[in-house]
Amino acid sequence: MNAMTHVVGTFLIQAEASFLNGAGLGEGEDRNVTVPKTLRDGKHRVPYVSSQAWKRWLRSTLIAETNWPASELRAIKESEKGSTSKIATQLDPVEYAEDDLFGYMRAQEGQGKRITAESEDDVEETAPKVRTKAVMRASPFGASLLVSTRKTGWQGRDEGFVHLKEGTPLPYTTEFYTTHLQAVFCLAYYRVGLFWNVGDRIELDEALAKRYVASGRILPIEQGYELADAQNIRNQRAGELLKALSVLRGGAKQAAFGTDVAPKCLILAGLSCGNPIFNHLFRDDVDGGKLTADVDLLREVLRDYSDRIVTPVAIGIRSSYLANEEEVRAMNGRFETPRGPVEIKVTTPRQAAELIAGSLGDAGPSRQAAIV
Repeated sequence: MNAMTHVVGTFLIQAEASFLNGAGLGEGEDRNVTVPKTLRDGKHRVPYVSSQAWKRWLRSTLIAETNWPASELRAIKESEKGSTSKIATQLDPVEYAEDDLFGYMRAQEGQGKRITAESEDDVEETAPKVRTKAVMRASPFGASLLVSTRKTGWQGRDEGFVHLKEGTPLPYTTEFYTTHLQAVFCLAYYRVGLFWNVGDRIELDEALAKRYVASGRILPIEQGYELADAQNIRNQRAGELLKALSVLRGGAKQAAFGTDVAPKCLILAGLSCGNPIFNHLFRDDVDGGKLTADVDLLREVLRDYSDRIVTPVAIGIRSSYLANEEEVRAMNGRFETPRGPVEIKVTTPRQAAELIAGSLGDAGPSRQAAIV
């Protein structure tokens, strides 16, 4: 059996009358309208949530669910006026699972110049002139935008007024959307708890590494360092991340447009490769308001990758969410392909995440596979 190196998946959020990620004020006639982030898909304007935004939701949910120490943002430089100008996380993947899973960067711009440091998602740092190597950990958790499956008919506008004690009420307008939002993700499971320090690629600051080697928390290996008891910690961190995704919380304007962003459909599996194979699997019925899963396309994907799928394929769906729910539930069981069988488990979104989290220890990567 091939060793598992990645966990890949897709999920859907039911966003009814929602505003989850803002783009500021509109343009032209809409310059007084607060608008959500949108992109152009051909002739259509389509709402989306940035991967940076929803990964921030996931980070916060993970910390809330586990009570792990948070890699807090900290001010590390002030402007001449005394205000905070640069911030950073702790940049410590040994102590903070959040840094291990989501990455960070401290990039040197040349000898004797300032050093810039940032979390991969949304923070950065500068420090005084010192000589140090660049430190960068690319996030093991890769993710796409959360993009609307609906290209037309999603728009809505909320017209409101702020009533003053004296004077004319102040009008305001917010554009929102009703749609389903879909994202794909790929967790490089083999990289969790493993830190490359090779040449100019430094993932774990050498000062931290020296301290943690001395205390026995990490072990030096070829080309870098690995957490002591790495397999158990890797399983725990990756598993809790998947479980946090199944109960995802967050989003902008929740006080005005409260939206449950926990997935209504979640498909995921462990693979021996890093291909995010579960994508473009759903069709939106604008009139009916429901999605249809493309079961034939999913079967085609499973046939192509069955020799690289090393866990059951977990399909978690909320009852009555998909238009062809019964067709999807009928997939439950053993699916035979020319490349080998695939076990399909159809359940709820949370149970799907728990199933794959519980399967991580069954096919963990060897150290040799992890450092190649």
